[in-house]
Amino acid sequence: MASALVEQDVHGEKIGTVVQNGRPSKGMPAFDHVDEQQLAALVAFIHDRKAKAKEGRRRTVDVADLQTGNAEAGMRYFNGAGGCAKCHSASGDLAGIAGKFQGLDLLKRMLYRERERTSESTPGGGSPAESTKAIQTATVTLPSGETVTGKLAYRDEFTIALTDPSGWYRSWPVTRVTFTVTNPLEAHIEQLGKYTDEDMHNVLAYLQTLR
Repeated sequence: MASALVEQDVHGEKIGTVVQNGRPSKGMPAFDHVDEQQLAALVAFIHDRKAKAKEGRRRTVDVADLQTGNAEAGMRYFNGAGGCAKCHSASGDLAGIAGKFQGLDLLKRMLYRERERTSESTPGGGSPAESTKAIQTATVTLPSGETVTGKLAYRDEFTIALTDPSGWYRSWPVTRVTFTVTNPLEAHIEQLGKYTDEDMHNVLAYLQTLR
């Protein structure tokens, strides 16, 4: 409801485009079978929910709200029980992270690490390149025995889809193929079930020292 796209939408011109074309790169399929009347009703519903959300929206989280942790304890957890140091380094990928993210943004990045883009330009001065560290990949084995590997594009209980090395979007019914998905961020997902509130704020306090 609070997205920039919904905020900028007036008569469904932005929401409608997303609904009808989907966002395959983010796992959302196209719903091109939705007719104009259904789309108008959906747009009206979203705008109504947006208006009501504004009425009851709570205040934002202030940086001071999160200052309950112990940085030394957080460092011990990071290097020990938490296992964070197996993939991350205070002098490597996390160097200066507290200067880039503060407060809730830093906490969210710590807990819900998502696919990111590097800040460095590609060789030749091109646009920033996508980090390969956080990209989920899928390997699909077809009935013929052929295997196709690429970046995971979409997955639900009915469909598995990937973008192959040539850039083609390919999808199959899950009942007709076998597949495996590799998620480099699986450790972050598992960690969510292990953190205590104290651990979480301690690690955050430690990350805030990495400037």
